[in-house]
Amino acid sequence: MFPERFIISDMYRMPLSAYSIFMACLTTLVVSLFVFIYLSFFPASTHDKSYVLHIPHGSSINTITHILSEKHLIHSKRFFKLIIRVMRADRKLRAGYFLIPPSINQQSLIHILINDSGSHNLTKITIPEGFSIAQIAARLESHNICDKDDFESFSHVHAKLFFKESFPFLADIPKDTIEGYLFPETYFFQESDTPKTVIKQMLIEFEKNIYTPFKDANKNYAHSFHKLLTLASMIQKESRKLYEMPQISSVFYNRIKKRMYLASDPTVVYALGKSYKDRVYYKDLEIKSPYNTYRRLGFPPTPIASPGVKAFFAACNPDTTPFLFFVAKPDGSHHFSKTYDEHLEIQRIMKRKKKSQKNPS
Repeated sequence: MFPERFIISDMYRMPLSAYSIFMACLTTLVVSLFVFIYLSFFPASTHDKSYVLHIPHGSSINTITHILSEKHLIHSKRFFKLIIRVMRADRKLRAGYFLIPPSINQQSLIHILINDSGSHNLTKITIPEGFSIAQIAARLESHNICDKDDFESFSHVHAKLFFKESFPFLADIPKDTIEGYLFPETYFFQESDTPKTVIKQMLIEFEKNIYTPFKDANKNYAHSFHKLLTLASMIQKESRKLYEMPQISSVFYNRIKKRMYLASDPTVVYALGKSYKDRVYYKDLEIKSPYNTYRRLGFPPTPIASPGVKAFFAACNPDTTPFLFFVAKPDGSHHFSKTYDEHLEIQRIMKRKKKSQKNPS
């Protein structure tokens, strides 16, 4: 048998080993907690004053992490991405312009990037559906965002070449202008922004809302994407009632099948260099222009305005109707007819009603 002293020694050695393990674990836990507190709640750097942080639209978690690290707003890229994943916040981080206070810690920064609007010190501007480049340029200038002439010139002459690597769908436009490809939406821009900055954001929204859903649908259409967008712009300008868009679309499809002129007044207005005209006269229809669909068969060479999602959907999915003509009623809706004689009769009836309202007996 072993001597008694060895047995006593072993009895003291076993608890000592467990104690060592416990102390090691406790030390690790304390150090980890300290590191967590330090990385989360101690600023990575101290800025003298608040400043605006820009996170570009479409930025990945890696891009955002890189930007924050370059700006000395986080201690560790790896720790930041770990916390974001634990919080399941990778899809909650917003893009835009954020006011960052001095000496901000990581947790406060994450809170701002998740909850702030991203529109600090920016001008809110709404581009309605159916606006042309000329109208967009005028509205941007009225909000001190871009010079009207600079925006129009860049949009019509340079933007296609400049952006076609980033947005390949622009390469299929038969002309230099990107008319119709600037998505109508509410935006936040800085004053004195460049046309490039504004147009890039509008193209990003166009790609997201119109081109990507079109591509993902993976359907066979009778016309190219560019022609469908052109048709959508005509539908947008012709329609005041959203529910009529598929019907108006059907009229244009029926005319195309019969090799008729599309005969759309808004294309003539565009050919005249205007954004709106209360009434199109017969003399206006004589203008020689590829956009005059009363004199030229088929589609205009480009869209005549920026259509919305519903107009583009209608261009891709027309109703099945026998209609070949439509005429606007006072409330903005339309009378639809199958034949030209019926169309003329409706016009006569409307004129008589209008005349009787002006001269009641």
